[in-house]
Amino acid sequence: MTPRRVPQIASATALFRFSVVSEVRVRVARGQVRAEAVRLTARQLHIGPNGQARIVGLRSIYRWLAAYDARGIAGLETKARTLATDGVLDPALVTFVIDQKADDPRASVPELLRRAVVVGLLDGADDVDRTTVWRMLKRRAIDTRRQRPKAQDQRRFAHAHRLQLVLCDGKQFRAGPTRAKRVVLFFIDDATRYIPEVVVGSTETSELFLRGLHRLLRAVGRIDGIYVDHGSGFIAHDSRNVIANLGFAHILGLEGYPQARGKIERFNLTAQEDLLRHLDSDDVDPDYTALELRISHYLRTDYNVRSHEALKKEETPRSRFLADPRPIEPYADGDALRQQFFVTEERTVTNDHVISIDSRQWEVPRGLARQKIVVRRDVFDPLHLLLEHGDRTLRLREVDLVANAKALRGRAVPDKPVVPPTSKGAALTSSEAALAPITQPDGGFAVTPKED
Repeated sequence: MTPRRVPQIASATALFRFSVVSEVRVRVARGQVRAEAVRLTARQLHIGPNGQARIVGLRSIYRWLAAYDARGIAGLETKARTLATDGVLDPALVTFVIDQKADDPRASVPELLRRAVVVGLLDGADDVDRTTVWRMLKRRAIDTRRQRPKAQDQRRFAHAHRLQLVLCDGKQFRAGPTRAKRVVLFFIDDATRYIPEVVVGSTETSELFLRGLHRLLRAVGRIDGIYVDHGSGFIAHDSRNVIANLGFAHILGLEGYPQARGKIERFNLTAQEDLLRHLDSDDVDPDYTALELRISHYLRTDYNVRSHEALKKEETPRSRFLADPRPIEPYADGDALRQQFFVTEERTVTNDHVISIDSRQWEVPRGLARQKIVVRRDVFDPLHLLLEHGDRTLRLREVDLVANAKALRGRAVPDKPVVPPTSKGAALTSSEAALAPITQPDGGFAVTPKED
């Protein structure tokens, strides 16, 4: 009787790769082209063997598909690397370095080479390139960092009520017949997944972010905080300054923290599949306003009003948002809210009554030369600059160099009338005495009057 063969237990890595391969195969079975199935699978987040979300590259997926077609799930196992030789390094040196690194993880590569010299494996530490040794360790997945990173308190979170936290992130796409580069900023309510506002621009600038933030606050009222990544527009001086004026939390997400960005990344994939990938058609207007209308219509008539897998059954983001018991606090005074989007700048006035902001020259009232002044700049309009001067608010104007070249220059009026001195001074008195025979009509000789 032939003994029954014990099935081989697949590793966690092989099972993870098999799940990715299976997703591609299912897409192909549904009628998708293999290249399209691989591309869509690569865009998704996958839960790796360690439980962390990760993205798999196109080349890896194609390599795993070929390995699975050739050997089944056994082909998805990680190939063991032999320690016998690396082709360049001596096998005895390889074994010694690996053993020393396992015994002392903080030992650097130069230190390991010096130890090899002491035990007689090398004549000198410079006989082997340290980069070659470092690559040998990396190929074996041996950590070469001398200082271990500190563990971060990374936790998944979800807020209970609307407007406690708003998530903001940008998604790039192509628009119109010219496939122009565009980016859309989505403002997502963390508790309800409701998206009340979007803005579209060419890049993630602070002006685009603040314009969307202003529209969000006008639409839903006050919020407790906003969560963004480390994009240049989100961490810019103007963005920090305006959020400080508004008085709510400005939360910057940690790098390498996918648990906090899962909601954003999942929505980005949904928006990409539903709408964004279709906006590069010839009949689509790439203008920012036109794109905002299209995306807002999609949110209003589709995404916000359909059931969401993260919410209760038959509950939509819009219904969840409207049914939340947390009261909405609208901004009653629109002008007061608009004033919060002015940032302050401190400058020193030059002798000719000019200040410089963003490489532009601005004239200020006379009498402020060599003084430090604080001006207020509109984040939406670089030409809107205000100065509190006395009891008035003045709008500053740029220096018109051409007009100044033709304008008449006024003369300074002295504070006191100039009174010429009565004394002539030593130099003038001495010169008059010496030059009297030449300068005076009588030659410098006194005329004695005749006596009658």
